[in-house]
Amino acid sequence: MSPRGRLIGPNPAAEALIVRHGPIFDHFAHRWCLKADLPDGSAATTIFDLDPGLSTALIHPAAIPTYSVVLTRTDTRRLNAVCQAAGQTATFTNNGTRLTVTHTPDSITMTSTTRNHQLTLAYRHHTATALALITAELADRMPITQHKAVS
Repeated sequence: MSPRGRLIGPNPAAEALIVRHGPIFDHFAHRWCLKADLPDGSAATTIFDLDPGLSTALIHPAAIPTYSVVLTRTDTRRLNAVCQAAGQTATFTNNGTRLTVTHTPDSITMTSTTRNHQLTLAYRHHTATALALITAELADRMPITQHKAVS
């Protein structure tokens, strides 16, 4: 169970696919790594970093900075919602890169598009479950901002 009560396990097969790293000063507060399938069948590692301020997440599809996207807390919650339930799609855009995540009954695909290139990764079976676990953990580690009412 996650800190906010979301059921995220147990799924030993999915958990075994996730590589977790603790904080590295001024680089990231937490890092998750997960392999996905490229269209040619080879594997590529996607890196998910939580910034030291806990306010943004960086996704590095296939560990290639060209395709990296920065997500806010709201974006991260949207990404997690897509990863949790089939039939959803979300698109995130920043710095000229567009990341589209689609969850079908068979897999979760992540397509990162720049002006000149496109990269598609597929997460299937336990890997899709592992991706849902990572996005839930990432969202749970980002604090909920409380706003005071003005009187």
